[in-house]
Amino acid sequence: MSHETTYTQLVANLQAWLEDDDAEFTGSIDEVITLGELRVLRDLDLAIFSLAGTTATAMGNVLIAKPGVAESVVTWQTIYYDVGSERTFLQLRSNDWIRDHQTPGATSSPLYYSEISETSWLVSPIPDAVLTIEARGIARPEGLSATTATTWLGDNVPDLLFKACLAEAEGFLKSDDRKPMWMEDYVAMLPTVKRETYELLQQHYNLTPLEIPGVPTTQR
Repeated sequence: MSHETTYTQLVANLQAWLEDDDAEFTGSIDEVITLGELRVLRDLDLAIFSLAGTTATAMGNVLIAKPGVAESVVTWQTIYYDVGSERTFLQLRSNDWIRDHQTPGATSSPLYYSEISETSWLVSPIPDAVLTIEARGIARPEGLSATTATTWLGDNVPDLLFKACLAEAEGFLKSDDRKPMWMEDYVAMLPTVKRETYELLQQHYNLTPLEIPGVPTTQR
């Protein structure tokens, strides 16, 4: 990986590479960086930024409140354990699919969920019991800014972050002919950075599984 980058360095590099110091662009650089960071976080799916939360179903109610994990960039695991400690993964579907597979008045253990709003999920089948839902996702860590000079992404994957920001910047500048070039560079770099990041985390982090009371580690 290349040398780490700070907020000030990233801003200067974007202006230099894009040769644009227009006030409209410079005033939007923070948003460009945020969009680049989100792209990298989604694509790398970094376990070190994982967070967990719980919520519960209500009998006969197809809506459940999202737990704190709903604040994540992406939710990648939504599960519950029945009274026999059997694990069930809820599968993500579209809202239309959920509604099409609902049977009015029929209740059972839920198997599917969809994104219905910023605060709620829609589940199917209609729950027939109160179940605790465990969810895990990738959180959005604090990004580079005028008050945050360094971050994990800037320190460890600065080259990938830079290419992501270049692509987002070209989109802002309406440079339709140049944005594909940076996206191609970003996509080509992604597999290598994923491998290097995995090796880095294996060396420096000892990740523990989600703790679920009463459920042996071997079942997680």
